[in-house]
Amino acid sequence: MANIKSAIKRAELNVAANERNSQQKSAMRTAIKKFEKAPSEDTYKAASSAIDKAASKGLIHANKASRDKSRLAAKLG
Repeated sequence: MANIKSAIKRAELNVAANERNSQQKSAMRTAIKKFEKAPSEDTYKAASSAIDKAASKGLIHANKASRDKSRLAAKLG
């Protein structure tokens, strides 16, 4: 455990950020699974939006976001 005040604070912030990032990534995965279960225009938009949000926050690489969206679009059409 950290002894220095700033290190303690940083550790607490890391826990909070990890929780937030995990929720965001989980929401993205859920949106993708919903689309794969029932492909429609609405579920595609929701999944695509979730992927874009994850990419903009740095949770996934931009290339992975593009690849995932492309795969979803192929399943839609």
